[in-house]
Parts: sequence; C-alpha cells; structure tokens
Amino acid sequence: MKQHAKATLTVAKRKQVKLLFETQSLSKSELARRFGVHRRTIAKWVERDSPYDKPVPEREKRVVTPEYEQAIAGYRRVNPSHGAMRIAQALQSEFSFAHRGTISIILKKRGLTRKTKARPRTKWKIPVGRHRLQCDVQELPAIKGNTGFEYKISFIHLKTRWKYSEIHPDCQTETVAAVYQRAMDNLPPFS
Repeated sequence: MKQHAKATLTVAKRKQVKLLFETQSLSKSELARRFGVHRRTIAKWVERDSPYDKPVPEREKRVVTPEYEQAIAGYRRVNPSHGAMRIAQALQSEFSFAHRGTISIILKKRGLTRKTKARPRTKWKIPVGRHRLQCDVQELPAIKGNTGFEYKISFIHLKTRWKYSEIHPDCQTETVAAVYQRAMDNLPPFS
C-alpha cells in the first residue's frame, strides 16, 4: 500500500511508535519528542490497528450529459445574446451543477460562441516625452477666510519635468488657456 506524499512518519516508524507505546509504556508526548512530530500524530497511529494510510474514496466524476448539452444549445438559440453566466443562472433550477466554465466549453465545441471583431489599429502614435505638456487642475479649499474653492492649474513639461503653476478662483476654459499661454512662455522650448 502506498504512503501519501506528506506523511510525517514512515510505515516502519509507525510500527515502532505502536510497539514502544504498548511495550515500554512511553507517553504520547515522549514519543512525539523522540520522533519529532506532533502529539496528535502519535495519538492517531497508536489508536489505529494498521500502520498503513486509509484509502481515500475517489470522488464521483460528473459527466456532462447529452440532456445538459442540449439544454445549453437550446437556450442559446432562443437567447443568442446571453453569455455563459446568464445561461448558468437560467439552467440552475433544472441542472444544479450548471457552471459558466462548462457552458463556455460546450458553446465553443458546438460553435455557438459569438466572434468579436478585432479593432483596427491606429496608424499614428501619440508622441511621448519631449513634445508634450501635461495639465493638472487641483481643487483646493479657499485661503485667507474666503469660502468655496480655489483652483491650482499646473502644466508640466514632460521632457524636463519642469512645472508651471498658478492659483485662480475658477477653472474655466479661458482661465486655463491663459495659464497655458504663460506656461509656454516660461517653460523650456520643445526641441
């Protein structure tokens, strides 16, 4: 009989534990210290009749039945826009083991999946680094007893990481455009 992979004691040591416990009347704690295992491990092997592992019953394997496959295919034909998750929820009352993973496999096998169209790639790329400015607008609480908010408008030169900032009472388009113009005047040129 095979010994499982994570066994702390070999079959020979299990026999030795049982023999020492019965003949020399050593305590379970003493045996645990001697063999370098937990006291419960010793207790388990002392109380068992056999030094071999108990056989583990094999789990019942579920086989996808033809009725289940037909139910999935029939539901998909009636509701072509529903995905595997919705199909699993709909079939849960009839088939308690309905699962979206199994349904996806069955739909692929029967050719009932929706094919998505690949998006065309853009032919141009956004320039990165030296040719760009980044704009940040932060909403700050008003200072010096004013109520409401003030806005910190910043432009960052992405090549040099230099920053130009101004604080204004609003962040309307005209204000941001004026700050942008002053930032272009004060930040290093793009070259």
